[in-house]
Amino acid sequence: MSNQPEVLTPDTRTRILNLAQQLLLERGFNAFSYQHIAKELGVKSAAIHYHYPTKEDLGTAIIQRQRKRLNKWRGLPRLTELQPQQQLEALFEVYLEHLRSEQRVCLFGSLAAEFRTLPEAMQQELRLLTRELTEFLAGVLEAGRAAGTLAFKGQPTAKAAQVLTTLAGALQMARVHDERQFYLIFEQLRLELLPE
Repeated sequence: MSNQPEVLTPDTRTRILNLAQQLLLERGFNAFSYQHIAKELGVKSAAIHYHYPTKEDLGTAIIQRQRKRLNKWRGLPRLTELQPQQQLEALFEVYLEHLRSEQRVCLFGSLAAEFRTLPEAMQQELRLLTRELTEFLAGVLEAGRAAGTLAFKGQPTAKAAQVLTTLAGALQMARVHDERQFYLIFEQLRLELLPE
């Protein structure tokens, strides 16, 4: 019997990442192991370690992938060509998609609860993800206020942080109660941001 780790199909790395993210959103980062992933994929734990030597590597890769997706999404012509109000609606749609999924929580919402127990590399990546998303939304809000299509008081960065925190919290509320809680909070945000 060979001591070499089991080498799987070319998409194994992505399958591992997808399943790990699903487990993270369902249970939390500290509540799943490589054994959970290996069992679900029908492989040995050594195969997981081959692609992601440590759980920290895996967790960091999940957040880095989310950052790449965010930055790609931000640069898509179908988003950049929209007016600020429509860009805000596009961001809202991302959170609505989370609501429609069984996890009903976003990556930030899941990891923020465990932040102090996360490895340093994951903490840094989560801070970067949050900063990049906040900067994007602040730019949308600032442009929308200048165009008269969005309304809010205070600094755009502060309002962006409030909106994102509210959306993450609304997903948590929906997880505890039901989706009606999310929609109550969501509609209040829209009421406050979109002028009549």
